[in-house]
Amino acid sequence: MVFKRTPRGNTVLLLSAVFITLGLVAVLGSTFALLLAGIGLFLYYYVSKLVLQIKTKALDLLEVRRAYTKRIAEGDEVEVTVSFVNRTFIRLNAEVVDPYPPLFRLKVGSNAVVLAIPAKGYSRMVYAMTPTSVGSHPFGTVSLVTRDIAGLFYYERRIPAPDFIDVTPSGEEIARGALTAMMISAYGGSITSRRKGEGMDFADIRKYEPGDPFKRIEWSSTARTGELMLKETHAETQLNVMLLLDITETMAYGEAGVTKLDYAARAVTSLVAYLTRRGDLVGLTLIGGKDSAEVIPIAKGRLQTTRIMSRLSSVRTTPSQAQKLSMGVKRSLALGRVKGRTLFFVITDMESEVDLAALKQLVGMKHEVIVISPFTPLFEAHGLTGLDKTIYSINATYQWRTRKRIVREAAKLGIRVLDVGPSDFFPKLVARVEEMRRRGGS
Repeated sequence: MVFKRTPRGNTVLLLSAVFITLGLVAVLGSTFALLLAGIGLFLYYYVSKLVLQIKTKALDLLEVRRAYTKRIAEGDEVEVTVSFVNRTFIRLNAEVVDPYPPLFRLKVGSNAVVLAIPAKGYSRMVYAMTPTSVGSHPFGTVSLVTRDIAGLFYYERRIPAPDFIDVTPSGEEIARGALTAMMISAYGGSITSRRKGEGMDFADIRKYEPGDPFKRIEWSSTARTGELMLKETHAETQLNVMLLLDITETMAYGEAGVTKLDYAARAVTSLVAYLTRRGDLVGLTLIGGKDSAEVIPIAKGRLQTTRIMSRLSSVRTTPSQAQKLSMGVKRSLALGRVKGRTLFFVITDMESEVDLAALKQLVGMKHEVIVISPFTPLFEAHGLTGLDKTIYSINATYQWRTRKRIVREAAKLGIRVLDVGPSDFFPKLVARVEEMRRRGGS
């Protein structure tokens, strides 16, 4: 809360002091008028201050309420209504500013207005905005300013409003994943992964080998060929996929709406919808800063898609930490319901050193590990020209050398690293899933 004198108030106070001083020097003639003028200005100054101080008490008691939809999807327009309830007998005029989240754009109305709030009444301001980025976004501190009639003083009340609005990836991302799954199912065969083994569906006939179970001998083929022949069947399997998503600050660098984290969240949403449609199991681990990694255990079905989308909508970036990946892997294994061979997608920009030892542990447990790395220059080089573009190119070259070193070290451990840009994020994820599916999940 701030009560201050304006430059105009300073001027009036100075003039009153000057006039009174001149009037006291010689009380005769015109100087007496200066004395009266000085006293009049000072009284006006003091009364204005007193009246505003009374109004500040009413402003302090003003109730402020913000109403809006707490969770929306990308592209949706959300209406924000801020109500002001005055329970006192004093009428208020106030300049109001309601700072909306920085990664939103104002569409309708204004978030800065002058309101007349009647005694024992209420007023409200309404505006609409749209998001440019996924995740959880905070509103700013509401500012209320009231002034005296002459503008000699002003009083500001700042109201902390810890409100957040969560933005999920758009429904188009879910549709994209589901449609891709339908197309691959239609043109590529079975929904679930198939491998040769104990199952009900016929796969092939081959010669009997020592150790094969007698119950699988195909007697009609044996009689026809004169050799023991064995019937092979398909065993249907479901892929297990665990997504480790880096939510540290570097993932959110860049232009609003086209950051690495934005594209990663959209690609994850599409992939989860895709895996759900294909009958696979999927989980999510958020790897960040000082807080422990958060895990949504591996599961299947539409409810799992809803869980993951809900969590993505409330993502807030965190400062980076050296052991973030190690913590993410440990918690994924402990809490993620990881059973059998699992495909681990590690989505990180590799801006800091990647803890390859943590990923080596997964490889040692016979899991498939693929690092999906959004390459920063592909996401942040939009609209750069001249010197800015040159400097950025030099920096990108340095980053590329660092990445190549990490890729070589990862390859020695049996870990693949795939660079992705905005256009091929989701397709590369799907390609790796289908590659594992063709191998029967092994």
